[in-house]
Amino acid sequence: MGRPVVDLKHLRTFLHVAELGNFSRAAERLNIAQPALGRQVRQLEAELGQPLFHRHGRGVRLTEPGRRLVARAEAILRQVDQARADVAQAEGAMGGQVVLGLPPTVDRALSESLALAFHAAHPAVALRVVAGLSGNLEEWLRGGRLDLAVIYGPEAGRTLKTRPLVTEALLLLGPPGSDLHADRPVPFASLRDTPLVLPSRGHRLRMILDRAAARNAFDLTVPVEADSLQLQIGLAARGLGLTILPRASVRDDLAAGRLAAAPLAGDGMTRELLLAQPIDRPASRAAEVLARFLMAAVRRGVAAGDWS
Repeated sequence: MGRPVVDLKHLRTFLHVAELGNFSRAAERLNIAQPALGRQVRQLEAELGQPLFHRHGRGVRLTEPGRRLVARAEAILRQVDQARADVAQAEGAMGGQVVLGLPPTVDRALSESLALAFHAAHPAVALRVVAGLSGNLEEWLRGGRLDLAVIYGPEAGRTLKTRPLVTEALLLLGPPGSDLHADRPVPFASLRDTPLVLPSRGHRLRMILDRAAARNAFDLTVPVEADSLQLQIGLAARGLGLTILPRASVRDDLAAGRLAAAPLAGDGMTRELLLAQPIDRPASRAAEVLARFLMAAVRRGVAAGDWS
């Protein structure tokens, strides 16, 4: 006897219930009777052999199998929708959705101009931009939730296809008047005992800096860890401590005089950006076109001096 076939309609229904946490609200959104919606969810649970929701008086909440299914179902349905769009497209036309993942520093530097240019050229394609840590972006790529992402190298693994985008130089940043000058590089080794505002240890940037500190036989002094890029920049501008970031992520702050900057000198004071796509499934036409737009946007940023 073969395995049961999961109905795509049931997966869509499941996602609406998971989002709203309530059968009646999901039935209202989908414009179907609540008993019919409940049958679809029960059939899906029977097909998978797992309970997907805990029922309670105020609605439902996901079980652990239900939480795992959410990410899988989103990826499956998105790929099905994109396949339909690709097959239905006339020559030269594009539709469907493409999902791009960006780390926060790149999101701040690139997403607005990229979204405007891509939408102007391909208004029928729905572009979704998701911000996340590089490690999370890699996981979402492998799981099918993203079509492509910008990640930090070199740790990408063999399940992703990568293309180099740019190697960023890192800057030491502080408030105006902090004696940081663009023509006066600061040796990384001189940061011993210097208070720094940095992201927590799960961030790739923090890993680069911790490794550099270990090579120089000292520990970084980090009175405040800020996983929010905006908070990291704001605290450095207020003088709580210096921070370290690439130029592209603080371009506007430097231009407005909210921050002063100096190049960081020393081994490893750069960060490599890669464009990554899953190696185990073909990219949609929209994803390939978006990749070209993204690479062109980075080239323009390099030419304009946003990346150094």
